[in-house]
Amino acid sequence: MPQCVNNLPIFNLAIESSCDDFSCSILKKDDLKISIISNVVYSQDFIHGIYGGVVPELASRNHIKSAIPAVDAALLQADIKLKDINLISVTSGPGLAGSLLVGIMTAKTLSYALKVPIAAVNHIEGHIFSPFLKREEFFPFVALVISGGHSHIYIVKSHEDIRLVGKTRDDACGEAFDKISNFLNYGYPGGKIIDTLAEKGDINAFNFSMPMEHSNSFDLSFSGLKTQVISEINKLGGPKQLRETIVFDIFACLRETIAKILYKKVLAVCDYTGIKDVSISGGVSANSRIRSIFLESSKLNALFPEPAYSTDNAAMIGYTGFFKKNIDPSKNKKIFYNLNAEPAWEL
Repeated sequence: MPQCVNNLPIFNLAIESSCDDFSCSILKKDDLKISIISNVVYSQDFIHGIYGGVVPELASRNHIKSAIPAVDAALLQADIKLKDINLISVTSGPGLAGSLLVGIMTAKTLSYALKVPIAAVNHIEGHIFSPFLKREEFFPFVALVISGGHSHIYIVKSHEDIRLVGKTRDDACGEAFDKISNFLNYGYPGGKIIDTLAEKGDINAFNFSMPMEHSNSFDLSFSGLKTQVISEINKLGGPKQLRETIVFDIFACLRETIAKILYKKVLAVCDYTGIKDVSISGGVSANSRIRSIFLESSKLNALFPEPAYSTDNAAMIGYTGFFKKNIDPSKNKKIFYNLNAEPAWEL
């Protein structure tokens, strides 16, 4: 972690643009304390909702429009000047290539103009540590990262020791929510819609099976569950024939099944490793049933980020950027020129 110089705080400007949200955050490190002093997110949900999913070209074009306003808004919210920034952190992968490049070029331009070091951060790594934005860190822990594009399980022993032990073999759990919501014409993104309407449904109305429930692997699968749900909808006459109460029941059962799948897989990893502390993060971690099934467990100690930091945000990128070893100014020129988008960057 970079140290304060002459007892002056480090102001870290962070940028996250891996998908359809452009976020800029400013974090302050004073001695060993890290605090978030601003976090701005420009969402594009209203743009991509028309198409039922993220359109990469539209995402990157709108990031270009959002980049400078997001930086300006973050500085204004933090009540500091651009000249006060002495570290830049940016997501360089994984994600959409065009979206990543907009954030990276913004960060590199600021780094060059301000003559401050730049830290490249893995988007998933940011999510892993997001529950610690407002609480003290500890190790080891099991990390579950769940979103529209990821359903990954890691064992985390330090900032440098993060090991992938399980991931989805097909759809991510958030992707299943989105596709079912779209199929029933309830819109995109589907996670929040389903979570809200599931409260009105009966979790015992349908008996959806849990793919890979009895597998010896820690991997997950949600494509088969999605197919089960769509098949059941078609048996009932298709999306246009369903009564609203039946839709609520389907949402309730889908949410319950996904929550149980995630809980059982994470519990299996915890039983195998002996680790009881679990970090659950990513956009789908805002789901109320997923939160309750983990928080009510007597077998695990579950940690969630605040809902505002569950979805993609720059605060988690800035936090993780503080712990990067590659931000030594003497080495930063080489890092600066080599920094590029890594759409498929695996931890």
